[in-house]
Amino acid sequence: MNERVKPQGCVLRATAISGRLQGLVGEITIAQTYQNAEAVNIEAVFTFPTPVEAVLLGVDIRIDDRVLRGRVLPKRQAENAYEDAVSGGDSAILLQEAGRGLYTVNVGNLLPGQTAKLTYRYALLSVWNGDTLRLQLPTTIAPRYGDPGRAGLQPHQIPPVDLAAENRFSLELELGGSLRQATVESPSHRISVEVGAEMLRVRLAGDRGLMDRDFILNIRGSAAARAAFGLCAPDRDGWVALASFQPELSGHADAGGRDCVLIADCSGSMAGDSIAQTRAALLAIFDRLQPADRFNLIAFGSQPRAFFNGLHPADDRGVAQARALVAGLDANLGGTEIGAALQLAYRQRQGQPLDILLMTDGEAWNVEDLVGEARRSGCRVFTVGVGAAVAEGLVRGLAETTGGACEFVHPNEDMAARIVRHFERIRAPRAEAAMTWPVEPTRRLPKQIKRVFSGDTLHLLAWLPTKPEGPATLNLTLSDGQRLNQTVVLEPWPVAETADTLPRLAAARRIAQLSAADATALAVEYQLVTPHTHFLMVDVRAEGEKATELPELRTVPHMLAAGWGGVGSVVAAAPRMVAMEPDLDDLDMPAFIRRGPVPPSPTPMAAPAPITRLNSQVSSRDKAIFDPSQYPTGSPLMFVGWFQANPARLADPKQPLPTLDELADALPGDLLARLRELVAQGEAEEAVVAALLHAFLQHRPEYWLPRNASRTIRARCQKQVSATLAAVVEPLVETWCATG
Repeated sequence: MNERVKPQGCVLRATAISGRLQGLVGEITIAQTYQNAEAVNIEAVFTFPTPVEAVLLGVDIRIDDRVLRGRVLPKRQAENAYEDAVSGGDSAILLQEAGRGLYTVNVGNLLPGQTAKLTYRYALLSVWNGDTLRLQLPTTIAPRYGDPGRAGLQPHQIPPVDLAAENRFSLELELGGSLRQATVESPSHRISVEVGAEMLRVRLAGDRGLMDRDFILNIRGSAAARAAFGLCAPDRDGWVALASFQPELSGHADAGGRDCVLIADCSGSMAGDSIAQTRAALLAIFDRLQPADRFNLIAFGSQPRAFFNGLHPADDRGVAQARALVAGLDANLGGTEIGAALQLAYRQRQGQPLDILLMTDGEAWNVEDLVGEARRSGCRVFTVGVGAAVAEGLVRGLAETTGGACEFVHPNEDMAARIVRHFERIRAPRAEAAMTWPVEPTRRLPKQIKRVFSGDTLHLLAWLPTKPEGPATLNLTLSDGQRLNQTVVLEPWPVAETADTLPRLAAARRIAQLSAADATALAVEYQLVTPHTHFLMVDVRAEGEKATELPELRTVPHMLAAGWGGVGSVVAAAPRMVAMEPDLDDLDMPAFIRRGPVPPSPTPMAAPAPITRLNSQVSSRDKAIFDPSQYPTGSPLMFVGWFQANPARLADPKQPLPTLDELADALPGDLLARLRELVAQGEAEEAVVAALLHAFLQHRPEYWLPRNASRTIRARCQKQVSATLAAVVEPLVETWCATG
């Protein structure tokens, strides 16, 4: 397969977003249309964002005029079936979770002239923050700092950015139930609002919007709209129940000072709107500090720098010093080493609890590492995601795993208001919470209620053995001894066609707490795409209609995020802001030019770190970086080296496969002897080697190859290896791989 990337604006032809919000439960649909306008069969690959809380409920597929169905399968099974289909000339679609809030769709063997329309449906639970519900729908992935390979992305999944890309989307949302009377506004896009008898309908004011920023809809509701509510639905042999509350704890702030470390992201991606927001946020924070507080300020890029030597009293002198320092902050400190900044903040703790307030766009790849370290720190992290295309996975993950909270602020929104809410949360009394359900649950989520913030929605789930009759009650005991409670009646899920939505939402929230085996089983049972499972559709073609060549890769690029790295501005006062949609007669100019000044090319997303290359067949340059003494002869790692050193040879179907003699140093003696014995018994040596290579890829899948190489191996195995030979070689390789 030729992995060159042509200008690809024509591969993804259209994106349409629609949905309905009914109270705090929303269902969103994304329709993507792919078209192959080339003369060769292609594989279209697109890594795209969704809200982190979204739970994928289904994928509908239409190729030309045919409607096709697929299923969620265990990860390895789905990947193997997809590769077998593509290598065999059939059509296939694979949908993978690529990270928090990231999915990769692979549309394999799209023939010349074919069109594929994929429609994803997902559900999410929204939350009230005060009187506002914020719906944030991401449309692009900004360049991120670090190594996406270490974050688990394979090379074809890494989302490229193209300054010439012109991806566009349409949008139509319906707000029903208690939200029909709400007031709505968007800081990100111009919208039109139509008030109907049964619903509120929101559309983009223009025909289509550019996919270069999050779409944000702020929904302001009355006290009645924000009242506690409960839902229940049948789930297997019992029922699942959801109770949602908005506790009001104002007037109960803890007395005494707080220890707080403020962290400002001053990396290059924050240039322009985002760093201006951060400076405004810090000044607003200084207005909220009290004399009894202690604080420090850390600015970071490639390295963190603390402004004070330890926690400093928030007296007039200290605050004045901090204000002067903030005036000089700029986005000029290099990369986004959030981990180093957080580690420096954790070390500031001096006995009493420490709260950390981090302001960042979150554009880093090592999300899971950062979230895990934060969980172990014992500190609460409160985050503010700034910019037009925030990486929600990191910003939300840090807050939720530590018992903190997160806010998101578009450049056209009031930063000070968000900071005030965060400080209200930080000073809020610690509350002990307990939930009473109509019947004793067999399972609860969360198992313990660890955080309650005034005015923030709290979602609680329970699995009940029988249909619930009667109220569910949230009981709160504040640190001053005062007791509060809220009660809600659990109503049956209102729509019969989507009655499985609540059970699947609930099941998705269990996945992270389970072992890999249990998580896989649960995800398959509820048909959920997770890190352990993929969605797969295979369309087996008639023999004369199969693709005869492996597909050429076409990776769909993203638009550069508006305002990223100081490229233009989306602030309302800026000329030609994208929030005011460009005129259609300007479409001959690239979007980044219409946004503002012409930027330099963006810093490319980091490629995966190279894996050490091994074996006697590599070039002299490769030999220079490989120390064979590090690896035992015949170990699986030695064999990995041969793979990584020879991708071009493996990808070329005209090149012969290596002989057993060539592979001798990388194979254990007993396995090599058994393979030679098979050749002596009449098996073709190339067939034996093909079976060996294919089996190794199945049992050591963490060592990826470029797709063209792995597919050529798979195709050769299909053509040259009999089922009898595969049955002999596969267990031998499995036993070897198990040795490490």
